[in-house]
Amino acid sequence: MPSEVEAESSPAVSSNEQQPLFFHLPPYGSHKEARGWALDAIGRSVSFVGNAVFVGTAVIHLARENAGCSREDITCDSRTSYGIRPSSFLSLYNVIVGVGSSALLPLLGSIVDHTHHRRLIARISAVVYCMSLFPMIFLNESTWFAAAVLLIVSAIVGWVHTGMAFAYLPEMSDDKKILENLNTSFAVVQFVTYVVYGIIVLSITAAVGMADDSIFTAQLAQSISFAVTTLVWGYSWTKLMGERNATKELPEGRRLISSGFRNLYHSGIDIWKNHRSLAWFYIALAFSESAVQGLVVIATTFSIEVLQFSAFESGIAYLILVFSEAIGCYISPFTVKRINPIRSNQLCVGSCAIITAVSVAVMRSVDQRNLYFVFCIGWGLAGGCVNKFWKYTVERFLVVNIIPKGQDAELMGVYLFAGQSLSWLPPLVFTAMNEAGVAIRLSMLSLALFWIISLCLLQCMGSYNIVVEKAASNGTDDFVVLQQTIETPSLNEEMNESKVQ
Repeated sequence: MPSEVEAESSPAVSSNEQQPLFFHLPPYGSHKEARGWALDAIGRSVSFVGNAVFVGTAVIHLARENAGCSREDITCDSRTSYGIRPSSFLSLYNVIVGVGSSALLPLLGSIVDHTHHRRLIARISAVVYCMSLFPMIFLNESTWFAAAVLLIVSAIVGWVHTGMAFAYLPEMSDDKKILENLNTSFAVVQFVTYVVYGIIVLSITAAVGMADDSIFTAQLAQSISFAVTTLVWGYSWTKLMGERNATKELPEGRRLISSGFRNLYHSGIDIWKNHRSLAWFYIALAFSESAVQGLVVIATTFSIEVLQFSAFESGIAYLILVFSEAIGCYISPFTVKRINPIRSNQLCVGSCAIITAVSVAVMRSVDQRNLYFVFCIGWGLAGGCVNKFWKYTVERFLVVNIIPKGQDAELMGVYLFAGQSLSWLPPLVFTAMNEAGVAIRLSMLSLALFWIISLCLLQCMGSYNIVVEKAASNGTDDFVVLQQTIETPSLNEEMNESKVQ
């Protein structure tokens, strides 16, 4: 059994300490927690792709077999022995996970603020998560429904683990530059992990001549995912990550389970009354983020049902999407400098709506399956589904410049909740339409409605200059950027040129 990490909180790295030139790069010198966080990110990245791309695709194929549908059927109108259409499984999974994660977020915030159990919960969730990955290695015709249930369990538990891990980020250094470099490094680690893992799985599958076998591809992907995630998380959370004390005392008369919800309610009332532009932004974010998260499972379902994709082809589409997102990260600073963050955000969500609408109109049969890869490039550039570089960068740049000083931590918590609050709604709409017999192409088109609503709500924010000046009038002379929330912090210096002081 690995030895325990010291119980006391690990001190943040100070800018006054002499650090190696490449201290912010792997393996991060003497910064054990940075190394641990990077290893944790590797596990999260590998298991996310394994579950969402490879196992999810195989589950739909097995559900189609259970419903008596052949591979040649463009859409499967039959139902499985569990009373659900095969094309509804992934979207229903997303509904359950969305509701669960939205409900858990305020509670996780209370645990981080008011207890010293952060590392303990991260460890427990890591063990449960890895245990849920292992049975999916044996995915087949008789275990597919159990695998579908485990996908839900692993997603919710993984969300809890991610929340605990991200709570460590802002405490890794009290120096803005070091924290910025660390976040850039972590983003690169995740990107490289996505690419390397995808290439390994696809290469082995192609080398053994099993590219058409979605079950084999899923089993291989999950075997690698389980091994890698168990090893890196085991080492990270037993040897590298330190304990944390409570950051605040729980108010007298308050309960831990309700404290986060109470704080969220009062923050929401205050934002609507005193910071109306910020309120419109949060509501717009809820709609746009829910559509982007829904796009992952709905587009995957569409590619399987209409275009008859295998897990191998889903993996290729995923790699194309990831590489396109990397290119899309340069769009954000380009548009911010030439227009402003609000208009850049509108351009981003509007592009997502247009690309999705065009894809549904154009792709009608298996003969057009190659067009799906082209649209993956468009989705990656516009908003993405994995890293969402353009979308996340411009949104986080915008929100930290319109949050009044002194309320940064509180309102950034609301920002995180807003992004997750409606994640269940688009897949619920899709599932309801699909179960009612509506064509899957039209059901997928419902995503565009959420982006259009978001675009209109962003318009309600008004002038960017006025919004920023109002935030500045609340007493701030300098806008504080919370680096830990930005996926590509290296863009900040270029984007700072467009700030309105």
